[in-house]
Amino acid sequence: MKTKISQLHIYTFLLALACICACKKDDHSAETVYMPEAGKGIVKKEFAIADTPFVVSYSAVITGTDYATVSGINANSEITVHFKADTSLVEKFNEENGTSYPLLPAGSYELQASAIIAKGAVSTGNLPLKIIAKDKINPFQDYMIPISIESITGAAGSGYQQTTYFVVNGTADLASMQPYDESGWSIAGFSTEEPAEGGGNGLAKAAIDGDPGTFWNSKWSGSEPGPPHYIIIDMGELKPVHGIGIMDRYFEGDWQTEGHGQPQDVTVSVSADNVTWNDVASIKDIPHDAGQPWYRYFVSTLKEARYVKITVTKVYATSSTNIAEIQIF
Repeated sequence: MKTKISQLHIYTFLLALACICACKKDDHSAETVYMPEAGKGIVKKEFAIADTPFVVSYSAVITGTDYATVSGINANSEITVHFKADTSLVEKFNEENGTSYPLLPAGSYELQASAIIAKGAVSTGNLPLKIIAKDKINPFQDYMIPISIESITGAAGSGYQQTTYFVVNGTADLASMQPYDESGWSIAGFSTEEPAEGGGNGLAKAAIDGDPGTFWNSKWSGSEPGPPHYIIIDMGELKPVHGIGIMDRYFEGDWQTEGHGQPQDVTVSVSADNVTWNDVASIKDIPHDAGQPWYRYFVSTLKEARYVKITVTKVYATSSTNIAEIQIF
């Protein structure tokens, strides 16, 4: 009988020991994984648009069941973490936060879709989210791309910080901005024009004909009203307006050096319907150099518009104004 009791005790002890060992082997089941970047709210990155991608980092890290304990926790076995661009979350984020971020367009980013937390390690390390901006996104515009942990093998999601909301904004320099094709444009309005210039000159439409030798001139025949003078361009469709370019009418002699109606101060306004207008730039002290160079300026507020209104509020040396060419980019 004593032998049987002793055997029972030994059996119970061995069973308990086996359970303890099994628990130790299964410790990884209590490990959870989260994205540390997700705890920073929106992660906003500004960068200069270039030929090469701009790289943003994200990662996955082990945390304890008593989130957010991370110190001293290592993977008991290899953990594979799968990520995805969670595009469906942008609309929800905007609704909940009163924002209007557009989704980063497909084809303008690449991410590493999976990574491993090696046995004994604590994280995947930094992973690349590549923003391929050139010719893919509009400069100076915020875009959102949420990156989420999609699934995990070898551990569980922490229940916290599973999605990082990246907002990216690419900047550009004036030299890199390409003007929009003006072939479909028309004139939607103007203050005055001057057909007395002759040869088709003086008319508002001459400012968008692609010919630096023609020009719009405000009225001077009979009377010569002073500023403001304005011209409204209809681009035919909504486009983001980043800036404008102005080319002066060609002059020689004193009218070039001293000025003769070239725009000095300009206000740029935009509209979707030619009714409601938003001022997006106030440009001061535009030069009037020889050789008809382009004077190009970014707007201060990026908006989509179909109509662009250029109002000349101050001119050089006279009352009327003149512009050879206008570009919008």
